[in-house]
Amino acid sequence: MKTNITAVEALKIAQKYKERYKVPGVISDDTNKSVEFYEGFYRVKGFAWLVLSHLKDNCYEGSDEFTIVISDEKAEVEYVLDQNGISQCPHIPIEHELTDEEYEEVFGDDEKEN
Repeated sequence: MKTNITAVEALKIAQKYKERYKVPGVISDDTNKSVEFYEGFYRVKGFAWLVLSHLKDNCYEGSDEFTIVISDEKAEVEYVLDQNGISQCPHIPIEHELTDEEYEEVFGDDEKEN
C-alpha cells in the first residue's frame, strides 16, 4: 500500500503542531513508540497516522496520553483526542461568538428565572 507520508513525516507534523498549539505531553522521537498507522480512522478520509503525546504525572482521569490524528492524504492534523477521548481542534478558529444581543436572546429568560 502506498502512503502519502511516512511515519517520520507524521512525527514531524505532530511535533510542530504540538509546539504551536501547546498540546500537553511528550512525544517520543522513536516512531515505533509514538506513531501508529491506520488504514481508516474516524472522521479521516483515507489513511491516518496517530501520534501519541504521553502525559507525565497524569493527574486527570482517563488515558495518560493525547493523540494527534493526522490525515495521510492531506499531510496535516485533522484533530486531537484528549486524555478522555474527546476530539479537540485548536487549529480551527471559532467562527462565531455570540454578540451581547444574541446572548440575551438565547439565555436572557434563564437568568430572570434564577
